[in-house]
Amino acid sequence: MNKFAQNFAKVLNEDDMERQAMEASLDDDIDPTAFDANMEMSPEEAQVTDEVSDAMSRRNQQIIDELQGWIDKVDEFLNFLNSEDPNSVQSRLAAAEPDTVMDKMKQSQQTKISRVASDLASLHQNFLGYMAQTSNARFKYV
Repeated sequence: MNKFAQNFAKVLNEDDMERQAMEASLDDDIDPTAFDANMEMSPEEAQVTDEVSDAMSRRNQQIIDELQGWIDKVDEFLNFLNSEDPNSVQSRLAAAEPDTVMDKMKQSQQTKISRVASDLASLHQNFLGYMAQTSNARFKYV
């Protein structure tokens, strides 16, 4: 027997010994089965359990939808701020004509834009990581 099987058998034996000890401690006129717990659910309890489960599932789906909305908005802003699109802020500044307001902004703001875009990309990846966890049962209620 491996270690886990031995531990499982030990737990089962302890339960039997505890039951025997409890039965031995009862008065003769007391039925030991009166202390047994009924673990079966009534139809009403099963319905309530199903309703709670459905409500939690709907709530979790709302949360997932909200997170997906955040991911989409962050991605959209990240592309607006710093992407290869010729209309992104970074691309527009990089293509600025000399001696214009855009050229002056380019000199002082490109580093800041890159830093903000890097932090925003990190946040975006973190959000995607949490989204990936939503399909993992282990992280279902995290």
